[in-house]
Amino acid sequence: MTVTHYVLEGEIKAEQPLATCSKALKDAEGGSDLPIPVPHMMTPEGNRLYFPATGIRGKLRRALRDVLRENEIKRTGNDKPLSLDQHYLLTLGGIMGEDKKDKATVDQEAMWRERNVLLSLFGAGDAGYMGMVHGRLAVGNAICESVSQPHVFSGVRSDDLYRDRSQVAFLSHEDINALIAQSEGNRDASAIKKEIATLDKARKTARAAKDTDRVNELSDKIEQLKASIEAVKVETGAKNSVGMPLAGWQAIPEGAVMRHRFMINNANEVELGALLVSLDRFAAMPTLGAHIAAGCGLISARWELFEVVPGAGKTSLGVLVLEPFVGLNVDAPPTSEIFSAWQAFLDYLAGDQFNLSIPSAAAC
Repeated sequence: MTVTHYVLEGEIKAEQPLATCSKALKDAEGGSDLPIPVPHMMTPEGNRLYFPATGIRGKLRRALRDVLRENEIKRTGNDKPLSLDQHYLLTLGGIMGEDKKDKATVDQEAMWRERNVLLSLFGAGDAGYMGMVHGRLAVGNAICESVSQPHVFSGVRSDDLYRDRSQVAFLSHEDINALIAQSEGNRDASAIKKEIATLDKARKTARAAKDTDRVNELSDKIEQLKASIEAVKVETGAKNSVGMPLAGWQAIPEGAVMRHRFMINNANEVELGALLVSLDRFAAMPTLGAHIAAGCGLISARWELFEVVPGAGKTSLGVLVLEPFVGLNVDAPPTSEIFSAWQAFLDYLAGDQFNLSIPSAAAC
């Protein structure tokens, strides 16, 4: 089977704000009273917001998983065709365990790549007896062309029973009394917390002055007040207040255009077709990142697909347009390799090579 290199170069547009954040970024730039940050990087044009490659890659991997699983259901008639290990292999690339890994030969790896195109395209950290398998697909970060400042979403969570007092009429007398007690308890607890904050500030000053006796005295008072808060909560049934300001989150603004690139190294038509089909499946609900329920995440995209031939450079095969809720539209001549790659993937789904098993020497 002929192999070649492919490059998709183009842009992703934020049809809605895009929010995402890694734990490391949140720890470095976030905080209890700060909005959750959005990734950014320095470029020759200055600081730019970006959506990370991992979030894009994960969406496409799961889209292809769904296509392959549906095909397995169609072929077997079993509506639960995957084991837990198979699910993790397709979705996450497996979970590293303590099982001994055999050394698969080059021929064996090539065979399993032909059997499981998702494994070949996206790779796996633990592909059965083969161990790590490197994926042929490289996904780039989506980097804003010009936007360097995020939009900040914030707000306040309110207690509906205080904002719309008519709702109290639907509570029993016991619940109304409990509500009053909780409110009074929260008020008392809030006053104690303010006193603790004042003492804690004084304790920091004492520590700076190395006044150990004063530090110990203030620490004892703070612990007593903390115990008082717990006592108030127990006595009144007070809980954390329903009404409170929300720190919110940052997002890449709606309308932002991000440069983006895919590369597929040493790929065949089936692997190219698998990427095209995964993009088409993703286009049915093309959302990325967090806060989808709050109006974030929707994207559209456009890429030009090139075949790369060593010594000859790039040859355009056509243009791919990801239209939300519609699909992947292809603008290319009827003879374009794009269509033959798509058909090659469909032939793979119907062929004898299709196999989603966990790779093993016994199955060779």
